[in-house]
Amino acid sequence: MRVRIEETTETQSEEIIVRCRKSTPKIRKLAEEIESLSGRIASDASRNDCQRPFDREMDAARGFLAPGFFKGEEQYYLSFAEILFFETEGDKVIAHTATDSYETKQRLYELELMLPGSFVRISRSTIANVMHIFSIQKGLTRVGLVTFRGSYKEVYVSRKYGPVLKVKMEERYRYE
Repeated sequence: MRVRIEETTETQSEEIIVRCRKSTPKIRKLAEEIESLSGRIASDASRNDCQRPFDREMDAARGFLAPGFFKGEEQYYLSFAEILFFETEGDKVIAHTATDSYETKQRLYELELMLPGSFVRISRSTIANVMHIFSIQKGLTRVGLVTFRGSYKEVYVSRKYGPVLKVKMEERYRYE
């Protein structure tokens, strides 16, 4: 089976076409799965590695809502623009700002679906906001150390996610 994505300006809405010699139960099940996911799929047909293109206007139009952030029993309402990165610490997901950190109830994979395009996964345990990245130091093992503007906080980018981060950093300058 082949999977192909075609971009077109001829249509107002996204359309998925399944071409087959014969409609089998597997094909019908696939169509049902696609239909059930259609509400969750963003209008970006070109997503790869769960990354959306970085586009501030699209993110604003989509109305991204920030998850709840907690410190003890107190809940805080932060803008995504304030967040440097999210990382896992044990079974918790922590949102880091320049000066503080907050726990969130969402898992990283859930955050990936709700975060605007300025966020990118940089390791199995970290999602970073490219708008706050100040530098990336390459190590001998091709693992890089990421530092953030106006903060002492640092995280590592793994070899697997390095190329995706590089693309996001290049896209960032088009939208600043």
